[in-house]
Amino acid sequence: MVVAVSAHDPRSVLNAAPDLVIAIDRDDRVAFANRAASARWPDAVPGSSATSLLPDEARGLFSAALAQVRAAGAPARFEWGERGPSGIRAWFVATVYAHGDDCVCTSTDVTELKRTEDRLRRSERLMVDTQGVAHLGTWEWDISKPNATWSDQLYRIYGLTPETYTPSYEQYLTMVHPDDRQRVIDATNRVFHEHIPYSHDERIFRPDGSIRHLHTWAHPVLDEAGTLTALVGVCQDITDQKLAEEQIRELNADLERRVADRTRTIETSMRDLEAFNAMVSHDLRAPISVIQLSTDLLVRDLETLPERAADKIERIRVAVGQMTAMIDDLLNLARIGHSSLDRVDLDLSALAASVVADLRLADPTREVAVTIQPGLRCRADAGLLRAVMTNLIGNAWKYSARVANPQIEIGGTTGPRTEVFVKDNGAGFDMKDASRLFLPFQRLHRADEFTGAGVGLTIVQRIIERHGGRVRGESTPGEGARFSFELP
Repeated sequence: MVVAVSAHDPRSVLNAAPDLVIAIDRDDRVAFANRAASARWPDAVPGSSATSLLPDEARGLFSAALAQVRAAGAPARFEWGERGPSGIRAWFVATVYAHGDDCVCTSTDVTELKRTEDRLRRSERLMVDTQGVAHLGTWEWDISKPNATWSDQLYRIYGLTPETYTPSYEQYLTMVHPDDRQRVIDATNRVFHEHIPYSHDERIFRPDGSIRHLHTWAHPVLDEAGTLTALVGVCQDITDQKLAEEQIRELNADLERRVADRTRTIETSMRDLEAFNAMVSHDLRAPISVIQLSTDLLVRDLETLPERAADKIERIRVAVGQMTAMIDDLLNLARIGHSSLDRVDLDLSALAASVVADLRLADPTREVAVTIQPGLRCRADAGLLRAVMTNLIGNAWKYSARVANPQIEIGGTTGPRTEVFVKDNGAGFDMKDASRLFLPFQRLHRADEFTGAGVGLTIVQRIIERHGGRVRGESTPGEGARFSFELP
């Protein structure tokens, strides 16, 4: 604010002014100080040095302004600042002008304006930094003018500089990839004629010939009458994202090729396995049947054979029976992977009772206490789940044969996931061997202790996994075993 006064003007007017006002004589002495100046500078009394009132860094500016006014007669302006009692810097804009033989200096407090400007500068720096990190550039086009305004980051995205390139719609189109150009033109026309914002991907050529992938947003600016006045927009460099997407597509394609190769390998292996199963079921069964038939004929004539021959014939019969059982297990194991799942609602409690009834019928002399929890249900393939329960309950029946009071418990929980367990108080096993439980032909007990080929638990695991579940076993030697499986 410029206050045109002299030392002889009515002091009441100047004392009411919020600005600092002092009049300075030709000797740079204070001729007058209004109330605001006196409150800030207690030493501002007539005859005191006017220059000494200002902070050290502002005194040179003040003296230069006085000299300029006295030499040229035109007003001079400068900024000065100081720290008040609270330590906060106050900023002023000072205007010095001549009035008669004296000079008048008015200082207007612009502290808040300075702080606002500082906040704006920090915000602009933050925006620029953010744009750089996010690869974002901004632009604005006043359609009444031929050229647009670009941010520094947008120039960097395009590989250009303000000194070498003046943004215009026509020149911008020449940088757009020919395959994307018409789409950009159509989107721009919709903004112009229909005021519809657009957002799309496009490719541009940099001056060095490289291609960048951009995503551009544009929004129309309308006046109160609804007339288009400008376009504002944001442009993001998404080249890295596009390259990453391309790499992912290539990796996926490579993965699909590998999966296809692996699938073909598996299919070939499965065909080989089917051929092997056919060979086992036909070629091996035929000679085994001959051996079985021959031993049966020899048994009829045991009375005419030496005693040693009778023992050897019995051993042959046992071996043939074991071989036949092993072939059956192999075929059952192979069929699991090929059979389709026919999921139905199953009463597992009734299924377990049926398996136990079959075991009692096959071994009527055994007394085994069996407890079956009622209400166990699941949704699964009936035939495959019967094989699971037959193997688990059959193992419990077998491995509890040598205890005084054999007990088997079948129970579990139902809900979102069904868990079923089969528990016995039989021989059990050492948990250090648990990793071998579900491997085919792996036995944790000697053949002369308990019969079996070691395939039953493998069949259980394959069936449960085909249903999307899992199976596990827990035991302590001599204290029985607990096998459980979960089904979704």
